[in-house]
Amino acid sequence: MKKTNTKKKILKKATDLFYEHGFVKASIRDIVRAVGVTNSTVYIHFRNKDEILYSIIEDIGSTLMEQLQEVANNHPDPIVCLREMIFRQVCLIKEKRKEIKIYIEEQYQLPTPLRKKALAQQRQIFDIYYNKIGELKEKGFTNELDQTVVTFCIFATMNWAYRWFRDKRKLSIEEVAEYMINILFSGILKNGVVYDTGTSISV
Repeated sequence: MKKTNTKKKILKKATDLFYEHGFVKASIRDIVRAVGVTNSTVYIHFRNKDEILYSIIEDIGSTLMEQLQEVANNHPDPIVCLREMIFRQVCLIKEKRKEIKIYIEEQYQLPTPLRKKALAQQRQIFDIYYNKIGELKEKGFTNELDQTVVTFCIFATMNWAYRWFRDKRKLSIEEVAEYMINILFSGILKNGVVYDTGTSISV
């Protein structure tokens, strides 16, 4: 088994175990057993369980950052851009539910140096939304709202969807994302603000 493939398999099995049992209860021994390798093989790639957790958190954070930056580069209209950012992040649950749960619930388990690195990445993601809200405010598209509070409200709406959304129910994750966007925009945007697609937001 090649080193890169082994590392990916370790991370995949660790993700499954952290998702099912939590970081504290899942041991290196459990990971070793799930992957089918020796302890020394795991330690070739990671110094300890903390590094495995950080790798999972850093990877999902990087995936989200890449998607948000791609949206920002391709959508000059700030309303359309914010809508697509929220849509992409919510729909990420479809493929990355386990990683998102670990990202949100297990970060506090990291030792201080790794926790600081994870928080720095999290701050970058926050700033992408914060700056987009600022752009909307500058253009006069928003109600009189605090930029920081609005940004936190967006995250509060998106971040917990993984806990209650289930596939094969009445609504798809895409439809849930649209509901969230419409609810958020009804409070953020001024009445009558129009997308470049011609869709009017009425409150």
